[in-house]
Amino acid sequence: MHTIKTTFDAVKGLDLAGKVFLVTGAYSGLGAATTQALLKAGATVILAGRSESLLSKFVSELLSDKSLNTSETQLDASHTLDLGDLRSVRNFADYVYKKYPNIDCLINNAGVMYTPSGKTTDGFETQMGINVIGHFLLSKLLANKTKRQVWLSSKGHTRLGAPRIDVEAIMEVNDKTYNTQLRYQQSKLGNILLAKQFPIEYPHLKAVSVHPGVVKTNLSRNIAFKDKLLFSLMNPLMVLNAKEPERGAATQVMVATMPEEQLSNGAYYADCRVSKEVESAKNMEDAQKFFDYCSQVTKAFQ
Repeated sequence: MHTIKTTFDAVKGLDLAGKVFLVTGAYSGLGAATTQALLKAGATVILAGRSESLLSKFVSELLSDKSLNTSETQLDASHTLDLGDLRSVRNFADYVYKKYPNIDCLINNAGVMYTPSGKTTDGFETQMGINVIGHFLLSKLLANKTKRQVWLSSKGHTRLGAPRIDVEAIMEVNDKTYNTQLRYQQSKLGNILLAKQFPIEYPHLKAVSVHPGVVKTNLSRNIAFKDKLLFSLMNPLMVLNAKEPERGAATQVMVATMPEEQLSNGAYYADCRVSKEVESAKNMEDAQKFFDYCSQVTKAFQ
């Protein structure tokens, strides 16, 4: 296998014509880099994002990029998706389910990080609600038609001692005690657990989670300046070596497109290879419990 350093390396020599990929958070950062690589290899990409204007702008940029050689028929940006609003998720999934016979890969890429204390439209803590619950509902509604899922996680799942998933806290937000780093850790842990449990619930389906590394995106937009400065001082090499999106997204593009027999089902990938997750991310009893919790709290929209 050739060395993979960028998203375009990951699709080198591949012909993805006729294959359908759905990318959440498709118009910026890792999502944009992922979308560009998939289009260059001939895939059809369903672009999911909250902003109709940003989707439209991104589509124009893609079509004008001669290096991608993209046709309008490869792009579907006709519907918006707000992962923090389960009614929006349901409406988006209904559209996709009716239009497409199969989804070759659903890439659950969108996410938020270190947000202020708050809740989604449906009452979930913001980071868990957007990073996990919204993606869970989308994934479950499309599961029967989906062949593969890629869940964006992070090394952040190891932070603060890597505590086990706590479903009791998901709908509890106290402004005075809210720990945004802990909630981010929980959301990224949750994505790993769901990537392990979905193939058990749906045996026809393959799923993996990925850590993209430290990447130059707008994910850190909610972090206070003093916290960014502290992180930079404590992790100077990590910050200096932060990846451009086309390098950070290489792993997710690789696992989204690699031959099925080469994919390690349920595994956690980083730097384009299977990596080790912490013990709390290997607990299959927690994975089952968390899947059941997500299913129960989204039941009204299924």
